[in-house]
Amino acid sequence: MSLQADKWPNQRAARGNLSRKQVLGWGLICFILLSLMGCASEQKVNPKELYIPVLGDAAWLKEDGAFISGVELAVEVLNKEYTAEGYTVKTEVIDDLASYDKGVEMATRLSTEKTVTAVINLQDFDVSKTTAGILSEGGKLVFFPYGVFDSLMNQGNNKLFCNVPSFADLGTAMAGYAAQKGFKRIAIYHNGITSQEELATAFELALSSTEGKVVDYVPNISSQSDFETVYSRWKALDVDCVVIAQYGSERAYEVLGMIRNKDNNLAVIGEPIFSTANLLSENKKNAENLVIPSTLIIKESEKLNKFREQYRQKFNKEADIWAVQGYDTMRLITDTCINTGCTDPEILSEILHAAKGYEGVGGTIAFLEGGALKVNVQDLQMLVSRNGQFAGIKN
Repeated sequence: MSLQADKWPNQRAARGNLSRKQVLGWGLICFILLSLMGCASEQKVNPKELYIPVLGDAAWLKEDGAFISGVELAVEVLNKEYTAEGYTVKTEVIDDLASYDKGVEMATRLSTEKTVTAVINLQDFDVSKTTAGILSEGGKLVFFPYGVFDSLMNQGNNKLFCNVPSFADLGTAMAGYAAQKGFKRIAIYHNGITSQEELATAFELALSSTEGKVVDYVPNISSQSDFETVYSRWKALDVDCVVIAQYGSERAYEVLGMIRNKDNNLAVIGEPIFSTANLLSENKKNAENLVIPSTLIIKESEKLNKFREQYRQKFNKEADIWAVQGYDTMRLITDTCINTGCTDPEILSEILHAAKGYEGVGGTIAFLEGGALKVNVQDLQMLVSRNGQFAGIKN
C-alpha cells in the first residue's frame, strides 16, 4: 500500500499595496526566522538524553507483559549505571491501537521528532512494512525484536535491524528436524501471508536435500467438517507429519484443534506463534507433543543469571526469553550510543553492522548487511510441548 501526502490547497495571494521588494524582504526575514527557530529546536536536543520509544499495540504488550518488563528493567539499570556520566534513558509505549492508520500516524510523528534516538517496532507486520520506511527516511534506527517480513531485510536499508531469526531460518530449522525424525510425506498448512510463505518456501527448499518431500499444501481450513475432506486426502497420501504456518496465534490453535479432534497421533511441527503462554495453557491438551523452533538462541552465562535475579526481584516472577529480548534490545541501542558517545544514525548503523556484534545477557547479537540477525540455524533449538510448557529437545 502506498501513501500519498496531503497537499495544501492552492490559495490565491490577496491583493495589497506591498511592493515586490517589500514582499521579497518579508519573505527573506521569515526564512531567516524559521531557520533560526529550526536551529534553536535542534540545539534543545540533549545528546545525553536517549529516548527510545516502543511502537506497537499497548493492550497486547501489557497482556504479554514479558517484553515490556524487560525493557523497563533495562531502563532502570541503565539510568543507575550511567547517571554519573550525565546520561538519561527514557522509553514509553506509543500505542498504535493495532490499527494500520494509527500505526502510520504514530510512526510519522516519531519520524519527525528530533529527540527520538531509535524506535523499537513491535507492530503488526502489515503495518511495519510501511512504517519501517517512514521511520528510516526520517533518520531513525528501527529495531524489530519480534520479527518482520524477510523481504524488508533485503532492501539495502541500513537503518533497519531484526534481532530474531528470519522466517527462512525458522523454516530451515523445522525442515532439519523433520529430516532428523525421518518424516517422508509432509503436508503444509499455511494461510498465504507473506511471512508464512517465506517460512514454507524455506522449509521445502531445505527438505529437497533429504528423503522427505511436501505432498500437500492447504491454504485454508474453514471448519471441522471442511477438515474431514482434507484429512481424507492426507490419509490417502500417507501424510506422516503436518507443518502449521499460520499468522495469528488464536487461529493457529484453532487449526491445531481441528487436527487433534481427528488424529491425536499425527506429528505436528508449528512455527513459534504457538509459544504464546496464555493460549498454550488454555490449549495444552491439543498442544501436547507439538514441536516448534525457538525464536532466540539463549546462551547460559553469569551475566544471564544476574539478569534473571534482577528480574525476579523486580517483578517477583521468572524471566522468559521475551523478557531477555526486551532487556537486550534496549541495552543494545543504549550501550552502543553511550560507548561511542554518538547518536548519529549513520555512524551507529555502521557500528551495529560490525562483525563482532554486541554481547547481551542472552548472547551475541550480530547483524547481516541487510539488517537480518546472523544465525547459525543448527543452534536454533527445537522445543516440544509437555503439559502446557515448551521444553528443549535434546539432540
